[in-house]
Amino acid sequence: MSEKTNTTKIVGIVGGLGPEATARFFQLIIENTAASRDQDHLKIIIFNNPSIPDRTAAILYQGESPLPALRESLKFLEKAGAELAAIPCLTAHYYLDELKGTTRLQLINLVEETGSYLKKLKPPVKKAGLLATEGTIATGLFRQPFQKKNIEVLNPSVSSQKKIMEAVYGEKGIKAGFKGARPKRLLREAATDLIKAGAQAIIAGCTEVPLVLKPEDLSVPLIDPLVIGAKAVIKKAGGRLKENSG
Repeated sequence: MSEKTNTTKIVGIVGGLGPEATARFFQLIIENTAASRDQDHLKIIIFNNPSIPDRTAAILYQGESPLPALRESLKFLEKAGAELAAIPCLTAHYYLDELKGTTRLQLINLVEETGSYLKKLKPPVKKAGLLATEGTIATGLFRQPFQKKNIEVLNPSVSSQKKIMEAVYGEKGIKAGFKGARPKRLLREAATDLIKAGAQAIIAGCTEVPLVLKPEDLSVPLIDPLVIGAKAVIKKAGGRLKENSG
């Protein structure tokens, strides 16, 4: 068998925000890569750094900023040989513009990639409901890039937002390792309220959401930025997407 020189870029992943979402992101890159042998896959460096301070706490409650730890994580990946990087945490994208000025790495913006994906859908999505943390909602992280694509972002009601935070951060929430009926029910109820308000699709705007909420749970498409981001990483790194992978 002849060997081909692998000219793809080395991918870096800033992980630990949270660790399970990081593992799923890595798996999604593997699953969506067209590969008939080990050597066809991308070279990937994962720095799982769970000590990065909580992003929502920093944004809403003046908690410790995650920015220094995010910079250090990117520096670690850069020194290890990475050429482009992704952060599988959507709230952390609030800091992406500041991070771009401190690294030579090409940073993949999962929010921008999700907006581009929605813009291409047929029939077009004009209103998208957002299931996200309070930090992401407060920053308007999705609103501006989506407005540029003529997509209106519908935020959860106050009561629905409480359900989302309970599902993700609660004592028996996803980050605590619980992925059963309760967090699924809370997220489905929040999503249903957004659909009733006119949402034509639901964005999993927190990377923990798809760990329990699945497309078959909703009456409209569930848009997963991690899936979209994984495919963007493959393309930008020079890998090959599986057929019908988008």
